[in-house]
Amino acid sequence: MILLAKKEHNIGRLIKNISMQKIAGNLTITDWEELASKLDDSKSENWGNAFNFFEQRIATRYLNPIKAILNMDLNTGEGFAVVNLQCSLIETIECFYNGWIYVYPNFLPIDGSPIFKKGKKIFESFFKNREPFISLQIDGVDFYKSVRCGLLHETQTKNNWKIKSGLVRIYEQNGDEKIIYREKFQRGLEKVITKYKEELLSSGGEKYRKNFKEKFKHICKESRIKK
Repeated sequence: MILLAKKEHNIGRLIKNISMQKIAGNLTITDWEELASKLDDSKSENWGNAFNFFEQRIATRYLNPIKAILNMDLNTGEGFAVVNLQCSLIETIECFYNGWIYVYPNFLPIDGSPIFKKGKKIFESFFKNREPFISLQIDGVDFYKSVRCGLLHETQTKNNWKIKSGLVRIYEQNGDEKIIYREKFQRGLEKVITKYKEELLSSGGEKYRKNFKEKFKHICKESRIKK
């Protein structure tokens, strides 16, 4: 009886710990599941609170660290870390927009579209569909291969891509050089996030709301302790 009671106590403590797992700043799985039960994809009610989960998640994991690195203002190579984080942020934003769930080795679209493996599709979609980047005509496939993969695997950009400091423009092509201005690029990403919130809360945002809810459902699933 004592062993059984101890086992039940441990199970109860494990369940509590799982439910208190933080997924967005101090917000937990339980917080999300309680809110999700009140969300209706066809209505914008409560979706401002839902977006707060996204904001807290990317602020603590991307935006605040990027800001801290930029504030170092050393110009000794920290721009590579900044753009590396920005690449990951692009993937997060675009996968939320489209409802793309990553289950190794595939991205699984929740709308039944074909499964895909290569992340280049994410960057193609982002630079073609998200202002203020659309007008810059950035080649998403080239960016994926030469910037995202170059930084991730070898800590460098390739094929004449450069990272520089600046607030005048996001990107420019100067002869053979393709230049990312890390500070202005970050401001562009923040505009995308603001626009995403507007679209999610709009009267026509049902598709985005459905994708958003499925993404957080998957996040909660993956955040639970595996037995």
